[in-house]
Amino acid sequence: MSSFTKANKPFHARAAAWGLVPAIVLLLAGTALTPAAEDVVITSEQQGADVIALGRTDFTCVRGNPKAVPYNPGDVIGADLDFSGRFRVKRAPVFTPVAKALFQQDGALAYVRGEYALEGDRFSMTAELVDINTGEIILRKKYAGPKDAMRRAAHQFSDEMVFQLLGEKGIAQTAIAYVNRRGGAKEIWSMDYDGAGPRAATRNGSINMNPAFFGAKDKVLFSSYLRGLPQFYLTDVDQPAMTPVFPSRGMNSAPAYNRMDKELAYASTADGNSEIYRRAASGGKAERLTFAGSIETSPSWSPNGYEIVFVSDRSGAPMLYIMDRDGSNTRRLTYDFAYCGSPAWSPKGDRIAFAAIDDGNNLNIYTIAPDGSGAVRLTSGGSNESPAWSPDGRFIAFSSTRLGTSEIFVMRAEGGEARRLTYSGGNSTPAWSDF
Repeated sequence: MSSFTKANKPFHARAAAWGLVPAIVLLLAGTALTPAAEDVVITSEQQGADVIALGRTDFTCVRGNPKAVPYNPGDVIGADLDFSGRFRVKRAPVFTPVAKALFQQDGALAYVRGEYALEGDRFSMTAELVDINTGEIILRKKYAGPKDAMRRAAHQFSDEMVFQLLGEKGIAQTAIAYVNRRGGAKEIWSMDYDGAGPRAATRNGSINMNPAFFGAKDKVLFSSYLRGLPQFYLTDVDQPAMTPVFPSRGMNSAPAYNRMDKELAYASTADGNSEIYRRAASGGKAERLTFAGSIETSPSWSPNGYEIVFVSDRSGAPMLYIMDRDGSNTRRLTYDFAYCGSPAWSPKGDRIAFAAIDDGNNLNIYTIAPDGSGAVRLTSGGSNESPAWSPDGRFIAFSSTRLGTSEIFVMRAEGGEARRLTYSGGNSTPAWSDF
């Protein structure tokens, strides 16, 4: 059984008594809150519970034509909460005694409601989390802006709820960049984390590849054959443009951004062979990190910026290796595969995702501990590659041909059922933005 209680002290001591339970303090920074709703705490008396039950109703359009936007904001928020895996959400069109009983039967103590107005090309929206029993407003947020930004506002409220209820950042406002192949060209595209709003970030008709978010979630670094040998360019996903970034005499590819120190690791043939280099994201001199005389590529930073995992064929077949940020202390990570590629270090630092050809001669997504132990296969069916972690470390996006053509999918970090995000065909190499 769970309950709402009023509290003037933090919930941490109470939460510790139950272990990892959804005991939640709402740090109410929202607007227009009633004094009685301050310092509300949600506690769960069911030890080990890790899913919060909530109700939600459709948002009411109080002005304008609701058909002017192809979704209801309540549906977007409900899908966000469901996607997170941290909430169990029951829907009802409106809050009635029957809906209240339905929510309570499912264990919900609060529900989400809201209203919005559409005027010309603008919107305004109020979203609320409400105590089912008392009707007190626990959290209220107001949003306004261009009409095409209302979906983003719904994502923002979802993230507000995740932070308030769980004390963690939500991923509903994050983005995924990827490569889309149409005809002979490969363009960089971007979409919302749930696959909505796909949009072209390049339109140059060339071969563009290896997207990586460059700090901000609207800035994407990538390599392109636009002017001959592949070089790095930067684009804004909302205002596509091609800005060259430290060109060199070799081929530059596979950029990886280290947000801790604002540095890049990447592969380049500037000195003949494909080697791993490091340089400040703002420019400056590049530092070569590998000297094995083999092909080195696909670097990925550890979350603390101290180490880099990369691919090398120095042992004969492409395998994963880890080195310190200065290129020292190199050690081999994988052995039991015919091929390993596209490593991605998890934001939590405890796992590295990668693609590997296994005993069945299939390309699948695996994760492994940084010490080389505990390799786990996460996918099956088709060719699966290019894993990319969500910034909270709970999900992995990847490309797969399991349905024929290559599409972007997302799954939980421990594997399981995958959700399809793209449908146009020819989509690959996802990169997930930071918060």
